[in-house]
Amino acid sequence: MIIGWLFRALAGLVVVFAIAACSAGSPPGPPGATEDFKAGGGSAPETMPLTGPVPQDAPKAPPEVQRDIVKTATVSITADDPPAAADRASALATDAGGRIDGRTEYGGSALDKARITLSLRVPADKLDGVIDGLKALGTVESLDMRAEDVTSQRVDLDARIKALQTSVDRLLAIMRDARDPSALIEAENALSQRQADLDSLRAQRAALGEQISYSTVTVDLVAGETGGPAPEQYRGFLGQLERGWDALVDTGSNLLLLVGLLLPWVGAALVGLALLYGVYRLVRARR
Repeated sequence: MIIGWLFRALAGLVVVFAIAACSAGSPPGPPGATEDFKAGGGSAPETMPLTGPVPQDAPKAPPEVQRDIVKTATVSITADDPPAAADRASALATDAGGRIDGRTEYGGSALDKARITLSLRVPADKLDGVIDGLKALGTVESLDMRAEDVTSQRVDLDARIKALQTSVDRLLAIMRDARDPSALIEAENALSQRQADLDSLRAQRAALGEQISYSTVTVDLVAGETGGPAPEQYRGFLGQLERGWDALVDTGSNLLLLVGLLLPWVGAALVGLALLYGVYRLVRARR
């Protein structure tokens, strides 16, 4: 009887210790889990989905820097009439909104061909159209088109101008608030130097902007034959006949001028010969 009671007491203690161990090993549920469990009729609560950090938007690409390109072109053309071709080339530039920066003419000679060289400035976005128009002026002997990226140079100039302008503004503020004459003089000297540097950078930036906006086109127009093109009045058969007559008249005139040039020398030579002859006769008579 006593032994049976001891076995039942020992079994009860084992059950109590087992329940206590299970309670200590299980993690506490979230607040309100028991109430939710009871309210749901004893069913287990739904498992909440695991969520990680909210993904952020992909970083935006940096804005593309506008490229600044300086375009130049050099074209050599053989033309039947270089002066007329030069006038048409100048009209192409002005019609495109450009200008003529220079014109050099050489009339040619018996050994050299007549030549006219033009320096044109045309808007960069109309360069291709102007080149196409120039190709129609004659036979294109050579064409060289180049493009130089000056973006870094432009960005550097803009940054330096901005920094110098900020420095100038600060110096002006210092001069307004200065009470010490020596500090005022020092600020004025620094301001003069930085203002000069700022003006120089602005001039460089303006020149660079001009090169970017307007392309330089050098046009070399060369006659097809030596001596240059024939004038208008010498065109055709009758013109060449007139040209030959004029050449004959010019030759006669030149010979006449040559005779006039030599007459004094001929007269002086005759006088000298007469004197020599007189001396010769005198010497011979004395013998």
